[in-house]
Amino acid sequence: MDDELFPIVTLDLRAIRTVITEDEGDPILLVDDGDVQIEFGSGLCGTWEQAILGAERLATAAEQFAVALREQQITLAA
Repeated sequence: MDDELFPIVTLDLRAIRTVITEDEGDPILLVDDGDVQIEFGSGLCGTWEQAILGAERLATAAEQFAVALREQQITLAA
């Protein structure tokens, strides 16, 4: 999983909205910034455990990003 990532779209975090909904009984997470909408789903194949681990990786990365932004804000304010 060390493949380099290349963005296809960019979301503006200042305008971000998130909604948890469902499609045919399966939960999905929608993330929207007013211009771009991304759907996070459990996929057609694989196990629920794999989907849960993916959601946890996303949540962990988002929290780490918030920490980095907070540190940047403190550095710029100093």
